[in-house]
Amino acid sequence: MSRHSDRTTPILAAVVLAGGASRRFGSDKLEAQVDGRPLLQLALDDLPDSARLAVVGPERPVPRSAVFLREDPPGGGPAAGLVVGLSWALGLGAEVILTLPGDAPRGGRAAAELLTVLLDSGASAVVGVDDSGHDSVLQLALRRMAAQALVAAAGPEAADGMSVRRLVAALDPPPRRYALATDLIHDVDTASELAEFRKMNRS
Repeated sequence: MSRHSDRTTPILAAVVLAGGASRRFGSDKLEAQVDGRPLLQLALDDLPDSARLAVVGPERPVPRSAVFLREDPPGGGPAAGLVVGLSWALGLGAEVILTLPGDAPRGGRAAAELLTVLLDSGASAVVGVDDSGHDSVLQLALRRMAAQALVAAAGPEAADGMSVRRLVAALDPPPRRYALATDLIHDVDTASELAEFRKMNRS
């Protein structure tokens, strides 16, 4: 599992966004296999062992203890799912919260890297950045106050229908931006992107 399990605050939580409809993929992409393992299970690799885990989406087999949550109403979008997960983590008393998309097969490794940056920098939040300079706003490491600010910014509708980018833009100060390697930020929306990751995984 993780090489980062000793670099945590007293309570660390991880929130995996796994509630998408997979319309572009054509079937449940999180069940798609890479070397005999579902995409969602790959995404959990390298998360710190001590992290309490919530998966926002339908229940699926995962290789570690997890709580399954759903946004309210179901289908409210990734921002609503993010807020549900953050609210759960805050309710645990988490001091640091990692977030990642369930369709990023190396998202857990990216989350562990963002955690190291957060703890080393003293930033209130860190966001992953892809090689074209765009923020990957589902790949976050947040201290408690930043997570609370996102939940507050979601408003009474709990971010139903809101974009994640708009929600994260409410953070003040803004997140520290950190460039992630291409394989760490790669997500899968289509069959061709899955084939691309399989090729990347073999190299």
